[in-house]
This record gives sequence, structure tokens and C-alpha cells, in this order.
Amino acid sequence: MSRPPDATEVDPLGHKVVFENEHVRILEVRSPAGQVIKHHSHPPRVVVAIGEYRIRSIDPDGVESTIDRRPGDAKWVDSEEHEAEILIGPTHVIEIEVKAAR
Repeated sequence: MSRPPDATEVDPLGHKVVFENEHVRILEVRSPAGQVIKHHSHPPRVVVAIGEYRIRSIDPDGVESTIDRRPGDAKWVDSEEHEAEILIGPTHVIEIEVKAAR
């Protein structure tokens, strides 16, 4: 089974690569409230919230979860596939993908 497209392919205006080398890829993510980001994938990463937001995440099996973040929250997230809807935002996030963790 093939992996869905990377977040930067599905949402190139909202998921921007700001730095990349052989160790990490760093994205700045900005999405307005109400935006739905269709099914996509992420490698393992650290997610750091710059702004406060709430998203609904829907995994490939249809399981939904709600994620709330406040400025300064930092969390390790294993690789994932999901669709995301921005419920409260806008989102402003820095994602640090660790290439060795893939």
C-alpha cells in the first residue's frame, strides 16, 4: 500500500519548508480556521505551537481526535496519516522532522 502525499504536496501554501539538511527538515505551518487539509502523511517530528489552535484529525480508519495546542507547547509525534480540519485558529506551528527517525 502506498503512502499518501506529504503535507507539503497537499497544502503547499500552508506547509512551507524553511530549512532542510541531511538531518532535519523544518516546516512552518499556517492554516486559517475552517480549512480542511485533505488526507496526507507526516514523518516523525517535533511539533511546536506558536499560536493557540484546535484541529480535528481523522485517521485512515475514520477515527477522529481533537487536538488542542497553546503557544509554546512542544510534542513528539510519530509518523502519521490523516486529514485535518482547523476548528479554532489560525494555526501557526513549527514542525521539525528528524530524518534519522524515519
